[in-house]
Amino acid sequence: MRRTTYALIAALAAPACALAQPKAPQVTITVSSSTGGLYDVTARLFARHLGRFLPGEPQIIVQNMPGAGGMTAINHLANLAPNDGSVLGVITATTVQMAHFGDSAARFDPRKLAWIGGRARETAVCGFWHEAKAASFADLRAGETLVAASGPGARSWTHPAMYNALLGTKLRMINGYPGGSEMSLAIERREADGVCGWSWGSVKSRTANWLREGKVKILTQAAMKPAPDLPNVPFALDLAANAGDRAVMEALLIDTELAWPLVGPPGMPAAKVAQLRAAFAAMTKDGEFLKEAEQRQVDVDPVRGEEMQTILARLYEMPPALVARAKAIFK
Repeated sequence: MRRTTYALIAALAAPACALAQPKAPQVTITVSSSTGGLYDVTARLFARHLGRFLPGEPQIIVQNMPGAGGMTAINHLANLAPNDGSVLGVITATTVQMAHFGDSAARFDPRKLAWIGGRARETAVCGFWHEAKAASFADLRAGETLVAASGPGARSWTHPAMYNALLGTKLRMINGYPGGSEMSLAIERREADGVCGWSWGSVKSRTANWLREGKVKILTQAAMKPAPDLPNVPFALDLAANAGDRAVMEALLIDTELAWPLVGPPGMPAAKVAQLRAAFAAMTKDGEFLKEAEQRQVDVDPVRGEEMQTILARLYEMPPALVARAKAIFK
């Protein structure tokens, strides 16, 4: 009787043990901006959905690490984070260019990062408050205009520098704003006239009321190809004076192709990279993910990690003379 009782208890306990799964370790996504901006929104969107497609469905949390135009977060990821997949990053793509152009603050090699995937390509605009004097791109060449910026390394700094050097504008950067939320407030408070290098997706999602009410005017757009929903806004590449200037500008706009990227630190095992890429691809096709992205007015047109590495390789294959001109603009 006693043996029968023990056997029954073991039989009842066995299925529960078989179903028990070890809890997956927590994953952290470090984001290079303050809360509220589109980088932060992107990181939190990933955090809410990516875990469902990873073994053990780990909890994913977001850690904001703004500073130095995004360089603080990427340096931390590249040099201090474990490379076992427990720490990932949503980084500012312009830091990649800064590293390639020899900025001393960049303590990483972009080619050694694990590129998991990007949410979408991006168009960067110059947007200005409706009360600002500048009403056209020609006005940006005619007189000084104040633009809010995070600092060297951020698109809000590099794009005005590019416009000044290659298109003859007179933009003066006011540095020190941690992210898009603070820059939007700066415009509304009239601390600055506008922002150049402003994500068009961010303008549409976070300041949609400004667009509806005519409180913001878009004077130019910068990307590898024009945005379909900005048909009457001047396209920066078309404004270049010659083929050489256009080529330099294309080098400086590679960040729009690497926008909103999820990356891992150097040295991540190939099997882990493949696992994360597969999970990312599945997430970006998932109905729940796409529904939330639509609700948050966030574009989803995913770029595979392998493609991002190809884009990065193109940057490193550019002629030295072109790289030298681009580097000079970043200084």
